[in-house]
Amino acid sequence: MHTFAKKQIQIICERPILKRVRRHLASTGVKGFTVLPVLSGSGSEGEWDREGLIGDAGQMVMVLVILDADDLDRVLTDIFDVVSPQMGVITISDVEVVRPDRF
Repeated sequence: MHTFAKKQIQIICERPILKRVRRHLASTGVKGFTVLPVLSGSGSEGEWDREGLIGDAGQMVMVLVILDADDLDRVLTDIFDVVSPQMGVITISDVEVVRPDRF
């Protein structure tokens, strides 16, 4: 099967800024994204777990975006400005897709 090269941005951020992240993705022309709950982890501040949390405060989500390499810098610059003042991580990966028209 033929595949097509794309870039994937993974944004792990606090749930309270998710609406801002989504708004910025839309404003940069991103066609779609997926949001997943992040249950626990460990980082520079030590281990954390969302167990027992009530409401959005302290909860984390992962936003996955797949796009053309030509759009990467433009989208990253905008999203970095949203995420950088908050607790969060942005990573970029090379991925292959089978339906390029979806991204």
